[in-house]
Parts: sequence; C-alpha cells; structure tokens
Amino acid sequence: MEPKIAVFAYNFPHKKTQDFLIRLFLENIKVSCIFAADPVPLNIPKHTIKVKINHSALIHPKEIAERLNIDYYVLPHNSAELVEIVKERNIELGIIAGARILKPHIIKSFPLGIINFHPGLIPEARGLDAMLWSIYNDIPLGVTAHLIDERIDAGSVLIKEKIPIYEDDTLLELSERLYEKQLDLIKRAVEKAIKREYINLDYVGSYNKKMSPELEKEVIKKLPEYIKKFKVSK
Repeated sequence: MEPKIAVFAYNFPHKKTQDFLIRLFLENIKVSCIFAADPVPLNIPKHTIKVKINHSALIHPKEIAERLNIDYYVLPHNSAELVEIVKERNIELGIIAGARILKPHIIKSFPLGIINFHPGLIPEARGLDAMLWSIYNDIPLGVTAHLIDERIDAGSVLIKEKIPIYEDDTLLELSERLYEKQLDLIKRAVEKAIKREYINLDYVGSYNKKMSPELEKEVIKKLPEYIKKFKVSK
C-alpha cells in the first residue's frame, strides 16, 4: 500500500508550487492533501544581478488542487493544526514545493520524513544563494534531494546529482537548469524515501548566508573561468 503524501506549498501563484504539483500528477504519485501557506514578509535583500527568470501566467495552486481532486488546507506550515491533520489523515511523507523553514515538531510528525530539493550539493553548498556560492567557491552545480531535519539544508541525502554546464551558459540558464533538475528528481526521491534508501550526513559543512552585492559582482567575473572548468566536453 502506497503511503499518504502531503505537499507543502504557497497559497499564491508560484512557479515551483505549480510545477511540482503537475509533475507529481504526471508521475502517478498520488497526493492526499496540500498544505498552503499565505505569504509572509521576508527580510532578505534582493539580488543586484539577474539570477532568475520572471514568470507570468501562473495557475493558483488551489485551482490545481480542485482540478486534481486534492484536499487543500490554507494554514501556517508550523501550526499545531497541521500536525493534527497529519495525524488524523495518517499522512506519512511530505514534499516541499514551497515553504519557509519547518520546525522540528512538524518534521517529526511525518513517519517517512519530509523531502526537500536543494539547488546545490549538500553539504558543499548549504544555505542561501547556493548557485552563486558554488560558482564563487568552485563547487560543481547540482541538486540534492534530502529528508530534512532540524539543521537547515542537511538531513539524510536521497539523491545528489550534478547538472551539465555548457560553454554559452548564463546565470539565468544555470539557474533554470538547476530548477529543471529538481523536477527530474521528484519520482526517484519519493521512491527512495518510501524504501528508506538514504545516506545520513555526519558532516554538514558550513551554512551560506545571503551573498553580498560585492561578492555577486565577483561571481560575474568568475563565471567565464568557472564555465570553462566545469563545462561538458563535446
């Protein structure tokens, strides 16, 4: 019998939330319910360089839930109400398609854990701006699917894969390819979580904070040599 799965999402149109829900459906992974959190203000400065594409024409996750017949709960992700729903509905596995930091009491309520997809290799590139720090520190770009714990971007690694880098890549293309890799890992990560096939991390390395504007400029300077070093051979 397949475990019951809940998805953590945002209660507003959001690219990752939208694409994860659709990809789960296309991979025949049944989602029992969606926990959608309203937006909260973030005190994180904006990038001074362009690192992500601006998306439009996104579908609200509530509409996707209605089309796919998935129960939709609007509530804070760290609330006691969420824990009660998980217990009442016997939810075993969580998948993050949009969430802030989840607290230990939420993580512990899921018997099989909660899967996160981090746009960087763990433990080499934990924390914020993983792509930029990877380039700055000469670390290969990749995605890590892992079961979260109380340590941010740590926990138990399910899958860890690099992305290809091409000679004519820009930061926008690298960012988009990291995102596409997250989508590509969803099915395998879920299968591994259900089978409890993961590697526990003894060493988690350091946690990267938001990159400063000065270092962002350094990343731009380093990018050509970085691409030359890590690009795919033809």
